Amino acid sequence: MLGIMKNSLKERLRRKDIYVVMALGLLLVLLCMSGTVTLSIDGIPVTDIRLLLPFVLNVASVIGGGMAVAMSLGTIPNEYERKTSHLVWMRGISQWNYHGQLALANVISSVAALLVLYVGVMVFAEIKGETEVLLRSIAGFLIFAAGTAGVSLFTSAMSLLLPKLAAGAVSAAVMLAGTMQPVLRTLSGIVSGVSRGILKGILALTPDLYAAEAQAGEFLLGKQVDVHSIIGGFLFLYVGAVLIIIIRRKEA
Repeated sequence: MLGIMKNSLKERLRRKDIYVVMALGLLLVLLCMSGTVTLSIDGIPVTDIRLLLPFVLNVASVIGGGMAVAMSLGTIPNEYERKTSHLVWMRGISQWNYHGQLALANVISSVAALLVLYVGVMVFAEIKGETEVLLRSIAGFLIFAAGTAGVSLFTSAMSLLLPKLAAGAVSAAVMLAGTMQPVLRTLSGIVSGVSRGILKGILALTPDLYAAEAQAGEFLLGKQVDVHSIIGGFLFLYVGAVLIIIIRRKEA
């Protein structure tokens, strides 16, 4: 029943480029956590892990989102280009089931890649003696990974609807806009006229992935979380799943 998903996952495991990007991403995360990369707020160096954690999680979220786009972009179109989809129709498997299994493989791969970055952060937290952070790490990851899973599903859906290059551009733009919402809000308050209207439109049309991801950091640190922001992250995941089900390919 899930043979299509398993084969797709095996294909992901053979992609060496993803391991390279994952290793570079993990290195960047560890450099940020260790203080090798100098971070400062109002000119004051930030070295305390409880101040570093939200920033590093945001960095990991952006890297994870980029990997999700890269891993999810070509999966379904490649199946159609290789004509393997016709073998599936001969077995009586519905299109939504076929697309769903491929998209699920994309989500699992993307979340697994994100987990590598997340574990790097947790290992450093353990070195710093942050036991409370570790105790909340599993539940924290479920909150943290929702946005990346949503990006993966959205990219899979866009790859069904648009040419590969256009799907990649739209997915990357949505991911970046979602993870950089505070920056866009600040800019919209600075600029005026048409530029402000464009920024406000982007803010209205893209999910606030930053808010959902930030709640994972708040949860890990034992602070009060905003449930509405968490729900927003899972809502984007739900929208991606619905798009996978309703979008069809004419080649079927």
